[in-house]
Amino acid sequence: MTALLKLSGASKKFGGLVAVNNVSFGVEKGESLGLIGPNGAGKTTTFSILMGEHRPDSGSVEFRGQTITKVPTHRRVQMGIARTHQIPRPFGEMDVFENVRVGSMPDSVWRLIAEKEPERDEWEIIKSVGFGEREAGMLPGQLSMGELRKLELARTLAAGPEVLLLDEVFAGLTVGEIAQLTDLLLERKKLGMTYMIVSHDLRSLKPLVDRVIVMSFGSLIAEGEFDDVMADEGVREAYLGQARFDE
Repeated sequence: MTALLKLSGASKKFGGLVAVNNVSFGVEKGESLGLIGPNGAGKTTTFSILMGEHRPDSGSVEFRGQTITKVPTHRRVQMGIARTHQIPRPFGEMDVFENVRVGSMPDSVWRLIAEKEPERDEWEIIKSVGFGEREAGMLPGQLSMGELRKLELARTLAAGPEVLLLDEVFAGLTVGEIAQLTDLLLERKKLGMTYMIVSHDLRSLKPLVDRVIVMSFGSLIAEGEFDDVMADEGVREAYLGQARFDE
């Protein structure tokens, strides 16, 4: 089966630092893939390469069988790839609802000024991440970090992506909020959405992914089903002192 989103032989240096070193993997349509590894492993840079925010020094990115290595980020969003960021990036002068509406119209931001009536789909997305009408009218500066992460996810979902890249989406959330977003992602998966998740919260990650890939010092060191990868001695050594795998 041809991968929906594919990275082939990708490498990226920043000065003398090798952030990503000859990394290759693919994500099948409808699959959920975890991308894990210690701090500084190159996970976020890998996401940035997939989104076109960084162009690889070598290697290629393919989407639906088409090479998109040189395609700019906004075009990739139009094609059906979207991501969240570790540090949320909302529009500070817009409230939660307006931020989500902008996410749903990446090519027509200025329609926001003309459209006054709330869109049903946008309200559904806002409610699905746990916001009510009170939060929908709040500015980003009034939100907690956990709420900002939920806003980041809502904005990304509003773009209607076929492939969603989630970077530490659970960081700063309560146990209840994690459970709610887990249910949301599993429901989206049932509807056909493909997603990748970078997360240090391995316990929350496990029920969400079909398989995981592990990076360390910019290289891919393991790939497979969650339990098999967690039993790998090389993975345990890479994570030594940084994570627990036992239930």
